[in-house]
Amino acid sequence: MTNKQSIKKIIGLILIALGLGLLLSSIALNLKQYYSKKNTVEEFKEKIESGVASPETEGNDVVTGDMLYILRIPSIDSENPVREGTERDVLSDSLGHESGTAFAGEEGNCVIAGHRNYNFGKYFNRLDEVEIDDFIYLDSATETYTYVVTDIQVVDPTDVEILEPIEGKETLTLYTCTPIYIATQRLVIIAERVI
Repeated sequence: MTNKQSIKKIIGLILIALGLGLLLSSIALNLKQYYSKKNTVEEFKEKIESGVASPETEGNDVVTGDMLYILRIPSIDSENPVREGTERDVLSDSLGHESGTAFAGEEGNCVIAGHRNYNFGKYFNRLDEVEIDDFIYLDSATETYTYVVTDIQVVDPTDVEILEPIEGKETLTLYTCTPIYIATQRLVIIAERVI
């Protein structure tokens, strides 16, 4: 075997090792997100059943990272935890409530952001399948809030009008990046509370 063939073989083995490393790290990250989400949802459901309330949402007692809700969208078989804030560490394993917007049950616009994970069914991956008149539920520690989808939009990332409240209504706005791999715009789902 010549030196040139040996170098090609070594480079090939290095590339295979790097590929396997990337694959294994991707699998590990997805498993971590899956179990973190599952545990968070289970812990919150246990708190609901035991009567332990979540952080107060009628004041300034909520801090970044606090678990607020479980967001359910039956039409796309989605159930995800919602934490306070949209910081990177919050959105790494949950959806995030946009600080400064209304909480569920308050007049105004409750805004929730989430990533469109590349894996089917993770976080807001299937949000583009939601349709007008679909139901969305927010389970807090004390109540379930029911919303119906009234509008679907695709907007530029600089369009912050989606955060604005609609006077006299309890609105829920969900948003995520779109298209899924390019992320040049935002997919926005707007729903109004019905119960």
